[in-house]
Amino acid sequence: MRRFHLFAALFFALSFSAWLGRAELHTDDTGIMVGLMGIGGFLAAMVEPRHPWLWGLIVPAGVILVNVWKIQSGGVGSVLGIAGFTITVASIGAYAGAFIRRSAAPI
Repeated sequence: MRRFHLFAALFFALSFSAWLGRAELHTDDTGIMVGLMGIGGFLAAMVEPRHPWLWGLIVPAGVILVNVWKIQSGGVGSVLGIAGFTITVASIGAYAGAFIRRSAAPI
């Protein structure tokens, strides 16, 4: 059952990351995107709380890749700033989800 939870969370995180990357191309709602990254990390960690660091890296990967692909006038520094901020937000959500899941039910 643990392996199923891992693969289910991995599938969710990868597809959510791809969706966020696609949405990043067509929206200017930064606050909503940041909130969705935190929620995505939270939900993935609620399914599989043993790897919150992994969900903190996978969930914002789509947004980071889109920004690498379309480097604008800010250059590499802006991409690194975006990467650091999005990974931090997703990791906070993931660790919060893992903490709540571990507190509520044994693994």
